[in-house]
Amino acid sequence: MSRINFLENFDYLKLDYVLISLFFVISFCGLLILASASVHFSDSIYGNPSAVFNRQFFYFLLGVSGLLIFFLLPLSFWSNYDRVLLTLGFLLLLFVFVPGVGVEVNGANRWIRFAGFGLQPSEIMKFLSILYVSCYSVRRIKEIQSHWLGFFRPALIIVSIISVILIQPDLGSSAVIFISVLGVLFVAGVKIRQFLIVALLGLIGISLMIIFVPWRWERIISFIDPWSNPWGSGYQLTLSLMSIGRGDWFGVGLGEGLMKMGYLPDAHTDFIFSVIVEETGILGGLLIVSLLFGLSFRVFYIGRESLIRKNFFGFYFSYGVALLLGLHTFINVGVACGLLPTKGLTLPLISAGGTNLIIVCLMIGIILRVDYENKNSMPVPNFNRRAKF
Repeated sequence: MSRINFLENFDYLKLDYVLISLFFVISFCGLLILASASVHFSDSIYGNPSAVFNRQFFYFLLGVSGLLIFFLLPLSFWSNYDRVLLTLGFLLLLFVFVPGVGVEVNGANRWIRFAGFGLQPSEIMKFLSILYVSCYSVRRIKEIQSHWLGFFRPALIIVSIISVILIQPDLGSSAVIFISVLGVLFVAGVKIRQFLIVALLGLIGISLMIIFVPWRWERIISFIDPWSNPWGSGYQLTLSLMSIGRGDWFGVGLGEGLMKMGYLPDAHTDFIFSVIVEETGILGGLLIVSLLFGLSFRVFYIGRESLIRKNFFGFYFSYGVALLLGLHTFINVGVACGLLPTKGLTLPLISAGGTNLIIVCLMIGIILRVDYENKNSMPVPNFNRRAKF
């Protein structure tokens, strides 16, 4: 079906308005909160209190435009070009090490600067890794379920990608990609023994990278008892906890937060949840978390419907995206509350960061397409028994 015919025959009633509503409500709340959380940072760095918000809003418009474009693409497109896209994404990962192209920030090579805009390839690889493994699982489902080699091939590719990301270094993105991809392979039917072996090796690898890297081990120590060194290694976490403590149940009021005024580092990115609780209270924080997990569960639901309709790409991809969004939410909130060691992961659709925002929008666009094609497929027969035994 051509794109023109698709638009002519498009049925608006078959859109998932629950997913669309969750997406726009979270995005609106995110922009509102970011406008407040980034005031001091924007003013001190750019001389304009709304600079970060303006840029984030521009990225959001780009993301929504990309969402519409990705929604118009048939799912067969991704099966044809997943390997090409993964290769291009891997090249972007390598470009961060090229002088004049890659940008080093705080000792980390994670960004590419182009025409005044920053691009973080590791965020793109989260999407492309899930996409590739989903398409691979459809093509090689029998091999994955019966042969070690069928599981080893995608695992080797993903390990290569994770290795490059670790060199940047970015342990958080590596761990999220590893868990998300492993989750897709698990629902694809990989043998449980193979799954446990790889999961154990990954856990051992992550543990060794923490133990033998001094600054990562220092984060673990500060996470266990941040108050032992509140002006050193525990500074960020103690300020985050103080920000949350000031919020109480109903908060001090939107825009009235104190810790974002140069006290709490990364208040508009990694620790934006602390600002949310300070200004809107515990109830406001719970509302945001509920909306984000609601978004993840809705994507899980679409994945389950895909399985019923025999849309296996939609099933695998939806589960991978839902797991990715859930992990980002869980880790970001856990870090801000002192339940997990400090790790720089964004709060989806809320934290400042153009690449992550656009990528989430694009993934939502594909999920909406998955749901739309599910509803346009043959109906699932439902026979009612005349008698129950």
